[in-house]
Amino acid sequence: MSGWQRPTPPDEPAGRSYWSQQEADPFGPGRLIRAGWRLYRSAPRRLLIVATISGLLQTLLALPSILWATTMTRGMVEVMTDYFERVLANPETYRFADQEALQAELEDRLRDVMVPLSDPSALTAIGAGLGGAIGLVGMAALTALALSLAAGRPIPVLFAVRLVAARVGLVLPIVGLGVGWAVVSWLSIALQASPDVQAWVGATGSPRSVLVGSLLGVLAVVVAVGIVLLAVRWALYVPVVLVEALGVGSGLARTAQVTRGIRVRLGLAIAGFLLLQGLVIATVATVAGFAVGLSAGSFDLGFATYLIAGVVLNMVWAPWLPAMFAVAYRERTHPAEATGRPDT
Repeated sequence: MSGWQRPTPPDEPAGRSYWSQQEADPFGPGRLIRAGWRLYRSAPRRLLIVATISGLLQTLLALPSILWATTMTRGMVEVMTDYFERVLANPETYRFADQEALQAELEDRLRDVMVPLSDPSALTAIGAGLGGAIGLVGMAALTALALSLAAGRPIPVLFAVRLVAARVGLVLPIVGLGVGWAVVSWLSIALQASPDVQAWVGATGSPRSVLVGSLLGVLAVVVAVGIVLLAVRWALYVPVVLVEALGVGSGLARTAQVTRGIRVRLGLAIAGFLLLQGLVIATVATVAGFAVGLSAGSFDLGFATYLIAGVVLNMVWAPWLPAMFAVAYRERTHPAEATGRPDT
């Protein structure tokens, strides 16, 4: 029998690579997206019920906008089809014609098609405001369901909706954003349809129209950047208010505290998710619309297929982002119990 010997020490662990460190990071963009998907698929039925009801109500309220979009798209297709048919029927005439005059004529016809009618502007604006508010209520209810699933205590769908309605910190912003949405939508439609505004801006290509377009482009970029920064800063506002029952001011302050130190990673996760969602939905809906429209020889049927496919896919994707927010909030506040950890 040999004597006691000191055990051989284990080999030193190899240095961890950048990607392995990112994989171990609970707030890594890819990890957050996958954790949200795992939480979503753990109990999809209740989440899809809320997403379906919210999506159908939003679609009904958006019918005026959908009808206008259908009319506009059909008009643009008819204008372009008529133009190419005339060119193909008499190519010599168009070859030696004044190209600037032809371009101005085409732009005028397209502009007439794209300018919205002023009559349904109020109805469209109200539908946009109500639809936006319903979408926010649906997202908050999905977040409440996702939080309950992450905690291992699922709640009924109606209880999730009542919980959202009981939080003043959610009701006030939802109402305010809905009203703001309606006002902005109405102003946008009214300005586009106003002859006085069109006359003041001037013809396309004029110095004033170019200046106005440039200023609006810069303003749009500034507003978009501000919205993105605030959206990332307060991305976890809904779970914070739902769990901690805070008001608007205290909820915003608490959310800023919760997201401090993870905003870049959280923003990348949101951007990656939205990019993936947009690519998948746009690709599938476009392919389905073209396939049906070409096979049936009907623009209306193809466009309807495109819209229906987009609505259905958006309903299916809707619970994923709230589930990701629920995982991020629990990982931030209850890391030992959060869903999606390596040991679960």
